[in-house]
Amino acid sequence: MLSHRQGWSFTLVASLFPCVFFALSPSDAPVVTYHTGTSEVRVTFYATDESNHLVETVGKDDFAVVDGETVIRDFRSLTRSNDTELDVVAVVDASESVAPRFRATMNDVMQLVSQERLATKDNISVVSFNGPRPVLLCTRDCRSPAAGQRLLTVKAAGPTPLFDALAYAANFISSRHVPGVRQVLILFSDGNDTISMTSGRDALEAVIASGALLYTVDLNESRKAAEGSIALERMAEATGGRSFSVGEGAVNVLQAALDDLHASYVVTYVLPSRVVGFHSLRILPKHNLNLRFHCRSGYYYDQSIR
Repeated sequence: MLSHRQGWSFTLVASLFPCVFFALSPSDAPVVTYHTGTSEVRVTFYATDESNHLVETVGKDDFAVVDGETVIRDFRSLTRSNDTELDVVAVVDASESVAPRFRATMNDVMQLVSQERLATKDNISVVSFNGPRPVLLCTRDCRSPAAGQRLLTVKAAGPTPLFDALAYAANFISSRHVPGVRQVLILFSDGNDTISMTSGRDALEAVIASGALLYTVDLNESRKAAEGSIALERMAEATGGRSFSVGEGAVNVLQAALDDLHASYVVTYVLPSRVVGFHSLRILPKHNLNLRFHCRSGYYYDQSIR
């Protein structure tokens, strides 16, 4: 049975689409201020085809940007992203609701931590949640024997403060930002929340404000009828990330994040409106309607920023 928070979460998040945030009014918009320093907007994105395969080459004539109500077809530039590394924070649901497959989940997390495909051993951290506050299990030293022991001793029990954990992880990863490094949150969860003080909207705002991409690993046995599964997918899409089933494994999620990194572009264009507040973003295909573009959902314009 869903709590009132779980039901609210599903109703809200299920309305999300790629590059479109659920909030359509200034009072609901995410707290994301776009610091341009000029009148130029920069949007990082990648594209997938009808089979959900990455599209390696994208040209200016392949897409249009919808910024608020303005369709942008004239771009200043389109270049490959200059991000070259990942900074990963794994956020692990350790509540009672995921207990049946929690040990398998932790094995996936251990595999994630051990991956040599990450540029250095310093750019992965692990956070768990199942109580009053999230627990930072390791950072900078997740491959050490001591950190491994901490990961193995975590038990699945207690309530599910999912939204609190997402807000915590977003603030944590924001404090680690380094130019040229793409920040990624990988959430292992069934998508349900039972106890958070943070609302689902505020949690997603925090993730979007951090600039991190959210990749979700759905711990539900069946995704067909699970409301939490739909919530996980929509949250991931709102940040420009993707959602995976538990059977696909953490290693494949990491590989997807790396592939998305290498296939990403940055498009720039003249700021179309100086209206203060939230500007939604969508990227739409012009010719091949099977293309799907993944990007952040919007930005705030602050007239005090020049």
